[in-house]
Order: sequence, then structure tokens, then C-alpha cells
Amino acid sequence: MSLSVLGVPDEQLRLYRYFLRSPGRGAGDACAALGWDRDRVDEGLDGLRAKELIRLSDRATVLVSDPAVAVEWLIEQRLGELKAESDQVTAARSVISSLAEDHRHGVEEAPAGEIERVDGLDSVRDRLGDLAFFTFRELMALVPGPWDDADIQQARPSDLRMLRRGIRWRTVIGPEALADATTMAYLRELTELGGEVRCTQLAIRRMVIWDRGVTMVPADPDDYQRATLIIRQPGVVANTVAWFEQVWEAARALPADEAVDSASGPPLSDLERRVLDLLTRADKDESAAREMGVSLRTFRRYISDIMLRLGAANRFQAGLLAKERGWI
Repeated sequence: MSLSVLGVPDEQLRLYRYFLRSPGRGAGDACAALGWDRDRVDEGLDGLRAKELIRLSDRATVLVSDPAVAVEWLIEQRLGELKAESDQVTAARSVISSLAEDHRHGVEEAPAGEIERVDGLDSVRDRLGDLAFFTFRELMALVPGPWDDADIQQARPSDLRMLRRGIRWRTVIGPEALADATTMAYLRELTELGGEVRCTQLAIRRMVIWDRGVTMVPADPDDYQRATLIIRQPGVVANTVAWFEQVWEAARALPADEAVDSASGPPLSDLERRVLDLLTRADKDESAAREMGVSLRTFRRYISDIMLRLGAANRFQAGLLAKERGWI
């Protein structure tokens, strides 16, 4: 067994073993027995002396320490060093709050245009993810129409992350969203995790507000996927916040969901059913991702989302829970 973990290289350990087996011998004897030159033996002896595994007598004879005592001393010394290192690493947590405050201040003070236009669905979704990541306190949204599966799968990681971080998540939906089963299943999932959702009969337009400081609205009111405007102008944002609060106060709670069996949970989307199917029959993630026509990273994100929804600790458990609930 090696003692390198205690700072004793294997070569020094070999030299130490020689003198344990050959008491009363000197450096010259070790050179002959091991086939080493004198410099190599002397270097090894210096290392062993520094660790107090040996000492030299007046006659240049190597005297070895009792290994039961010497090695135990090295172990205690190393454990002390590890504890000191552990204490230092643990103490690093104390700086998290101040670093987080610096980060928050930097985000709030970072120079940015008061109105930013983002074109293209993929770019819009990326900016939604960025803004959600840097949200610290609250999200407010008006959602007049339904979300499709792709919208939900894109939004779920950010929404769940915000709820886990304790961020207040409020959304008001319109009649079209209320009538859509896929949208409602997702929103009910979020309410179970602490999200707040209300519905309204007012004619609302799609809008998202982050931390009462940034507003996102479609550049084209009739096509929110084409382009979006990100607005930081304080006067405009304040008006959108005031409008949201008025809509929120006038809105009502979601109606009871009598169509969903509480034991089985909200229904799966077609995409989620496909992911679960591939999870139970595909040998590798790579082949499953190819079959779905998505990247490996995206497929693994789908798996992670489903595991979180099921409360599963691993993929095998996710498959069992999905079967128990009749999802697959």
C-alpha cells in the first residue's frame, strides 16, 4: 500500500522498507541492495528524515522509527491539515452574500439601451431565459393565449428555477389560455410549486415584467414570436407594472380542475410522452436525441424536467413513477 497520501513518495517508502528489514545498515548498504546511486539514496534519506521516519546515528547507521508510531503521527498531521483546509473552504461560504450583492448591483447598474429589439423566435427565447436567470425578486406576466409544447418546454427550466429560488411568480391568463388543456396543465403544475395564477375576461396583451425594472412586449401585437421589445425606460415600465396590478386585482382565481385526477397529476404533453417512451426503450441518450431530432443537451434537459415533475431521484425511478401514474 502506498503512503503517498501522507506525503511519502513510493521511492522513499521502498527505502524505508529496506531499513525496516535491514536494521543497523547504512546508506552504502542501501545503494548496493537497491541498485541506486548515492545521490538517489541520500535524497531519499533526507525525505525520510524530514518526516521523522528515520534518523542517523553517529556511525552513519540508519535508525528507523517504529512504523506504528511514525505512520500514525503522519496520519494525525495530515488529518489536521485536511481539517484546516476544510475549515477554509467552508469559511468561503461567508462571502457568498457579499458577492451576490455585488452581482445584483452590477446587473442593476449595467449600461443598457432603454429599448432593445430582439428578432427571431430562438433569440426571443434566449433573452427570456437570460432575463429570468437574473431575476431576484418577482416576475409578473399577462398571457392572453395558449402556449404550445415548445413554449412550455423552453419556459419550464426558468420557471421552476425561479420558484425554487423563492421568487414571486404571478401570471394572469385570458380566456383562450384558460380553454387550452396543455397550457392549463402546465400552469396548475406551477401553482402546486408556489406560482400564482389568475384569469380575466379583459382584453389583455402579452407582457412579462422582471423585478419591476424590465418589461418585454411583442413588437407585433399579433405575432409575439417574430420579434420582441425589451424596455427599461422607467416611466414605461412603471406604467406596465401599474396596468398589471390593476388586471391582477380584478382577476379571479383559477376554477377548480375537476377533469384532472389528482392522483395521476396533470396530463402529459405529446412531447413529454415521447420523451418518456424513449427513456424506457432507448439504449443511449444520443440515439434518443437523434430520433427526436433535438440536440443531446436538449433531450437531457427534457429528462431532467420530467424527473423534477415526477419527484424522481433517477431515471429508473422516473420510469416506474410514470407507469404507476398511467403516463406510459
